[in-house]
Amino acid sequence: MRLITLHCDYIKFKPLKKALAKAEDLKDKEQKEVKDCLVVLTAVEQGDNDSILKQYLAAVKKTAEEVKARKIVLYPYAHLSSMLAPPDTALEWMVSAQHTLQKEGYEVTRAPFGYYKEFELKCKGHPLSELSKEFRVAEATPNAKPAMKPGKEKKIILDRRNLKPNDHRILGEDLGIFYLSDEIGPGLPLWLPNGETIRHELIEFMREVEEKHGYKYVSTPHITKGTIYEKTGHLPYYAESMYPPIQIEGVNYYLKPMNCPHHHMIFNKIVKSYRDLPLRLAEPGMTYRQELSGVTYGLIRVRAFTQNDSHIYCTPVQLKEEFLKVINLFEEVYKKVGIKDYWFRLSLPDFAGKPDKFTGDPKEWMHACDEIRKAMSASGKKFTEEVGEAAFYGPKIDVQIKNSQGKEETIATSQVDIVIPKRLEMHYIDEKGEKQYPIIIHRAILGSFERFVAYLLEQTSGVLPVWLSPVQVRIINFTDRNVKAAEKVAEHLRKELPKTRIDTDFRNTTVSDKVRDAEVQKVPYIIVIGDKEEEKGTLAVRSRGKKPEFGIKPTEFIKELQRKIELRE
Repeated sequence: MRLITLHCDYIKFKPLKKALAKAEDLKDKEQKEVKDCLVVLTAVEQGDNDSILKQYLAAVKKTAEEVKARKIVLYPYAHLSSMLAPPDTALEWMVSAQHTLQKEGYEVTRAPFGYYKEFELKCKGHPLSELSKEFRVAEATPNAKPAMKPGKEKKIILDRRNLKPNDHRILGEDLGIFYLSDEIGPGLPLWLPNGETIRHELIEFMREVEEKHGYKYVSTPHITKGTIYEKTGHLPYYAESMYPPIQIEGVNYYLKPMNCPHHHMIFNKIVKSYRDLPLRLAEPGMTYRQELSGVTYGLIRVRAFTQNDSHIYCTPVQLKEEFLKVINLFEEVYKKVGIKDYWFRLSLPDFAGKPDKFTGDPKEWMHACDEIRKAMSASGKKFTEEVGEAAFYGPKIDVQIKNSQGKEETIATSQVDIVIPKRLEMHYIDEKGEKQYPIIIHRAILGSFERFVAYLLEQTSGVLPVWLSPVQVRIINFTDRNVKAAEKVAEHLRKELPKTRIDTDFRNTTVSDKVRDAEVQKVPYIIVIGDKEEEKGTLAVRSRGKKPEFGIKPTEFIKELQRKIELRE
């Protein structure tokens, strides 16, 4: 059995028509709306039994208690699994779950089974608002169909029929950016050579920008003791998103789902006085989240990803200035890379309506909220405010964007943390010789490199700036007799521009075929060497999207290309 729990302000759904011949009969087919509820998307699988149902109910009740929800919506969602139980069995389990939860005092609404439905929901956005869970039996029950054997799971196949041409999954495949392998597993993308080039360039670019702005780079391990996550509070909040622990010498270690606890330990090691602040630590840190295979999505929702992560440790007085610098850094980076049409959302606490959701001193919360709002206003950027959407440890801003399907998603975030420093006894000595706790800004300008590349591909349709393009120059021969001259041109360019990515296409086919292939691959510059170019020592240069220019001197081309790469145009 697989489920995703969503803590929602509301969900609206309406059955449209039967998806199964054995769909349950409905007397009421009007739209239903349930407010302030826990939505449980559920897929009943082959082999599920009473033990699995008990685990399912326990998980639902546990989450409902944690988010203080008394209303539960059980929503059959077949897309979570490729090993679904027969419809009759699945409906029986859903009805049984409904009755059990009702007996325990919950107000339960069950969405109709076996129907195509339209639905709309608003997820609250706190750490527990989106969780996934999977329950399996060791062996299938005698009456159940056998589970699929290892290696026989549903193939990872890209269905292009309902996707737009700029969908990053199509571009990722056509441009050789990434690959999802059945043998490696869903949500675990493999960066192909072209994709790794983009990723590497972004990492190097961010390091250059961040070091210019006073960030200090660190590197941390992929696993850590579970005790640190108990202290920070991440285990209670993120347990279902974390992979099971690995036992080393009797101690539980976890694949890290976030980098912050590691950075906090570095703070404890090197910060003593207020003179050491602000401290800005940065790392392209690999992290791991336990996502169900049914909800993984290209590069946007994956199980392993590298965050463009940073943690800024500052005093309360420094908060506004540091946060304003973060906002300005978003603009500096996105302008250079080519991200447009994004906006900011300021997420604030709701102490009046949901005081239990937010941990810490309300006065410190108010100070943090006021300083962030001042920083946002000083930046001149447009932003919206959402009360009740803050993280459990502080207010935050989210950078919102729309994907190729027109759906609003978060590309990156910057969160203020006023809770964790006290839990971890992170402190410094102020100018009066007294112990004080820092404020932390959790900040990821690009978010994860995986998700950022997805949005970058979609916004640019794969037409990346020259400095980010996997192949920057392709050299083509006009005829076989021009191959040696074209090779000399390639050798000369590589010598003059050793870091430029140059390849050649000397295949025995027409020039138009070679040019078309280069254009399909979005190569910024195509150089054709024919008899005239060989005789005069010039280049025929076709810039991406433009007509070819003839008689270009190599020195002029080198100068222009070098300028664009150095300035990252």
